[in-house]
Amino acid sequence: MIIKGHVFTPEGRMIDSRRLPTLAAAISLTLGVGVARAQTVLVRNAPPDSKIEVVLNTAPVGETRAGAAGIGLVDVNLQKNVNKEETDAQVFVDVCPEVRRVVLVERALTPPSPDAGCSRRDMGGIFLVKRVSTLVIDFGGTSPTLLLRQGKVSLAPPRSWDGGRTGFMLFGGGGFTDLANMAAIACGTGTTQCSGKESGLGFNVGAEYWLTPIIAAEGTFLKPKKATATGSGDRYHFDNEFESFVGTAAGKIGIPAGRSRIYGHVGATYHQVTFDTNETLDELTTTTADGVTTTVPGGVQKYRLETRGWGWFFGGGLEVWLSGSSALYAEVGRLSLKGSAVKKEDGKTDERVTTLIVGVKARLF
Repeated sequence: MIIKGHVFTPEGRMIDSRRLPTLAAAISLTLGVGVARAQTVLVRNAPPDSKIEVVLNTAPVGETRAGAAGIGLVDVNLQKNVNKEETDAQVFVDVCPEVRRVVLVERALTPPSPDAGCSRRDMGGIFLVKRVSTLVIDFGGTSPTLLLRQGKVSLAPPRSWDGGRTGFMLFGGGGFTDLANMAAIACGTGTTQCSGKESGLGFNVGAEYWLTPIIAAEGTFLKPKKATATGSGDRYHFDNEFESFVGTAAGKIGIPAGRSRIYGHVGATYHQVTFDTNETLDELTTTTADGVTTTVPGGVQKYRLETRGWGWFFGGGLEVWLSGSSALYAEVGRLSLKGSAVKKEDGKTDERVTTLIVGVKARLF
């Protein structure tokens, strides 16, 4: 945007021109998207149903009525009215009892006098009005203000892309989970053949409350993939299942970056693990030297170890806000499952889990 005699903030707010020298100094600032087909005057916060007029030099070039929301739009065709694609112009605003009038006066020309009963506001300086320009006149304050944008202007509320959202949020996702030691422990050292599957898809759900854009408290439930192992040895074979349920409580630290937030979290885990073993013994037949045959029947042995206990976890991730209330997130984590047997069996759990989760997040309030 090229404006002579005015300064605008990055949010598009105009600094009152009465605070600035009324010199024709050029100040450049690029704003807006889209391309207007002709010069447009957009009026905001006018009295409902009031008449909106636009005057170019001394001649009226368009008029409309403000709607119920106080908005009026008038096209100004420089090519048609003064045979120009663009021009340098002063801008005046007349506030009359029944009319709001915008007067554009080219450089070196004298503006027409306001009608009786009207008060005039000189918007200050010289403005470059181009083919794609939109002039927004806002009557919402104590005096009119002007925003000049080279392109279209949307009156829709701005979308919030702030990555530093605060408040209460729910989230859930799924992804890769991997146990570090389950197969090695299940297979042991006496098996002829043994293989395990420790990785697969798991999921998590949780809630968090961001006290500030950088500090939050979090609670989650994680269900890693059930791990399995199968093996065999001399006259036996077995299969194992390791199923875990994990709750976490953590503190989070975030760094907002545009519509994203990078975060890390560290805290405690509480787990419940069930480790089931089914072992099948093969039938054994022996024959003595005197020809006596003895058969020892096979059988199935079942063993279950249940453990609970506290551990630790840490990790980090990235969330990207798609709107003011919804986001996508991706995070990695490392946690421990360490606990003792619930029923006093001779066993314990000491496992490590790695996670890579992708999911969605919703801000409730």
